[in-house]
Amino acid sequence: MHDKVLYPINVLALKKVTQLDSLIWWLKNHNGSAWVIFWVGNNDAALATLGLGGSNLMYLPIPYDQIKDKLKPVISYLLGYGRSKGVLAFDPYTDANISRNLTEESDFASQFASVISRIPLSRANTQFFFLTYPYYCEVGYLMDKSDLEFYLRKLYPSYSCPNGFSGRVSLLTFICMYALLKDGESSRLNQIFADTGLILDELERATIKSRIDSFNTKVNYLTGPNVHVVNMGKVLNDAFSEGLVVGDKRLTRNWGRGNAFSYDGVHPNHTVHAYIANIVLEAMKPLNSKITTYDLASILQNDPYIDRDGDGWMPGPDYKASGRTKILFLFKDYKEGAYGPAVIDTMSSTEVWEVISDALWEEILTIPLIRVEAQRIGFLPIKD
Repeated sequence: MHDKVLYPINVLALKKVTQLDSLIWWLKNHNGSAWVIFWVGNNDAALATLGLGGSNLMYLPIPYDQIKDKLKPVISYLLGYGRSKGVLAFDPYTDANISRNLTEESDFASQFASVISRIPLSRANTQFFFLTYPYYCEVGYLMDKSDLEFYLRKLYPSYSCPNGFSGRVSLLTFICMYALLKDGESSRLNQIFADTGLILDELERATIKSRIDSFNTKVNYLTGPNVHVVNMGKVLNDAFSEGLVVGDKRLTRNWGRGNAFSYDGVHPNHTVHAYIANIVLEAMKPLNSKITTYDLASILQNDPYIDRDGDGWMPGPDYKASGRTKILFLFKDYKEGAYGPAVIDTMSSTEVWEVISDALWEEILTIPLIRVEAQRIGFLPIKD
């Protein structure tokens, strides 16, 4: 993938290159002015927030014990097998598991300093723009009480979350909750709310925010005549907290109905991507008065991730989904160009759980031990 994206620098450099390698090669091998935008190094905080993990061990924020009898038997077996072997877990939101996913402050400081030391910050006629990081736990992927009740009341108009619930659940957990309630299994939702490993609470969110603050401190320490720190983190935090007004809509952190994120609830939609670009462009304006910013209202008009009819579902893009995205696409407006119920509401229960099973299958196949077990039981051909 890197070779495709970074071509032809990899060919000119006579080696495989990362984005950082390609930047350094370009700055060393070209004369003239250059502007560099640097916004990397915070994926660990994202993984802790999303309830996911690396290859060892992988976290899947799904209520396995409440849905295992709904999934295809072989998928249910392999999920349970992965848990029993310690390569897969379903309780990402505990202090221990969040800490496991977060890079230590000292480690981040060391790695960040090492990376920065390789970049020729004193290069003539070069401007460097370093961006701070937002709070991942404020993205649409994490659904609070108001989000859950908004969507679950489509199935049961009188539905209410348990008294005292103030945490957030992942989008994957919500999808399973919606499918269970579609089956009339409301009692299983109460069991999910009782599973603290699936609930990101205020203290756990504070832990993640504090770690991101420490990362941003390192970015803010950067100085130099051609070094510019763009406080992207605070601007986005404020936008998602207070709402970003674009045209006749207020874009918020709420998944789907908030009109700020794509289906995964993590990556911004087209409009907010343009807003992010505008923040950087505004920081560049003092250096070049000819710079202009994007018209967000015009971009919003054709943004596929805007809930046009206020029902919480979005039209979405027209590309084919894969992996976890297959599950997310269950919540598109039910047919191209038409507003109305989500796709999941037009499907049978069996069809819904088949889609969820197949998507989970694609995810866990990346775990070597589970792949070997799938081959052993004859569910996956052994390739020569």
